[in-house]
Amino acid sequence: MITVRKVDPQVWIGCLACYNAGRLVGDWYSADTADLVTPADLHKRETSHEELWVMDHEGFCGALDGECSPSEAAEIAEALSDLSEDEAGAFACWVGVFGEQSERAHWVDKFRDAYRGFHEDEAAYAMEWAEMTSSEEDKERMTRWPFNAIDWTRAAEELFSGGLHAEEVLGGIHVFWSA
Repeated sequence: MITVRKVDPQVWIGCLACYNAGRLVGDWYSADTADLVTPADLHKRETSHEELWVMDHEGFCGALDGECSPSEAAEIAEALSDLSEDEAGAFACWVGVFGEQSERAHWVDKFRDAYRGFHEDEAAYAMEWAEMTSSEEDKERMTRWPFNAIDWTRAAEELFSGGLHAEEVLGGIHVFWSA
């Protein structure tokens, strides 16, 4: 039985009024509920302080960079909640390249539509693509000369000039359809 672990981002929410006064008041919360945290929750009592800020975070797999509002963190956490840990690294690459072009509410769907997998390199993707999209007869022909002498690097150049995008990571590339 394979266990798929879900991404569970956390945020450290702090009070900006306290921070500006030289005191660090805050705590760690689950990012998916960050937008529900109130100043009274943070201070453990009613307070006149109004503004909260995410000053640190973990588990966002690169989808969040730097500080942000609690509502922004919750929005990104909502997108991440549909992902497994296996998808998270590729998703972070996709967000870095394509995330600004689409609404966060649709990030996961758009990522899954665009993602073409992890591959050793572009030539390996081209070879796999040819195998997946060819008929049985074409696959049989590709094992004989001159087909078995295909320049997969050149084939990859053609494929990637037509809307595919590769993001290099340790050990290979994540491939996305960008058109």
